[in-house]
Amino acid sequence: MVTTSGGGFALMVEALSLAGAHESPVVIHLAQRPGPATGLPTRTEQGDLMFALFAGHGEFPRVIFAPGSFEEGFRLAQRAFYVADRYQVPVILLTDQYFINSNYNLPGIEIERGMERNHIVKTDADYLRYRLTDSGITPRGIPGYGRGIVCALSDEHTEGGFITEDFGVRTSMVDKRWAKMRSMQGDILPPVLHGPKKYRHLLISWGSTLNVVREALAECGRDDTSFLHFTQIYPLHPDAADIIGRAGNRVLIENNATAQLGAVLKLYAGARVESKVLKYNGMPFMLEEIIDVIKKLP
Repeated sequence: MVTTSGGGFALMVEALSLAGAHESPVVIHLAQRPGPATGLPTRTEQGDLMFALFAGHGEFPRVIFAPGSFEEGFRLAQRAFYVADRYQVPVILLTDQYFINSNYNLPGIEIERGMERNHIVKTDADYLRYRLTDSGITPRGIPGYGRGIVCALSDEHTEGGFITEDFGVRTSMVDKRWAKMRSMQGDILPPVLHGPKKYRHLLISWGSTLNVVREALAECGRDDTSFLHFTQIYPLHPDAADIIGRAGNRVLIENNATAQLGAVLKLYAGARVESKVLKYNGMPFMLEEIIDVIKKLP
């Protein structure tokens, strides 16, 4: 695992593509702050979502989590290691300066069981690091553990890990890597709905806006308004489109200038959002700001 902010992530993006080619598990914690360049280094923003989603050269699968509370931060970090190891993909944990600099007491965090499995295998003599499988996942061996040769490199490769420019092998390896996205469908986290199950208005947000939106919703007490919070941004859970589609009026709340979650929802869920509440002056949302938004809903 590595932890960084926007500038450090930008400098090392080549390593993200390397992990994609190697099919090597890696967890990257990206604590967002306002850019571009040094920007506002001591302030907060949710401005790196699209960067995290499309960073790296070439096409390869990845997973993006965004905790909104410390409990979610703990559990999603645990899940990030599990998903990275099981599917051999890069996993990005998106937080921000506001999240990192917050503090509050927790009664305790229960560790989710079932994620402690070791996915490294002892290799046989005929081991192939990139053997083609329907799931896209090849059992991962490491050098010195077993009788097999573990060959991994950054070029496109054969099943044995040797460099190739064979067109058919290239196509097969790209398909192999993307097959993991189908295999991980059962591990995708659905967005969490707060408030009544029947709603006319739906607030939509992600990451560190969780607590302030949830508190504002409770303060206003409207029975026609709910809040949908995303902790997994990519890949999106298949139920996301249906949950969003049931609302007559959708309001997106984000700490950036371009409604980046809205773009992801449109691209991958076909969901459109009518209203956008965007803040990008370097400060998080205040409770009064969200209450004002909810009170002005028709």
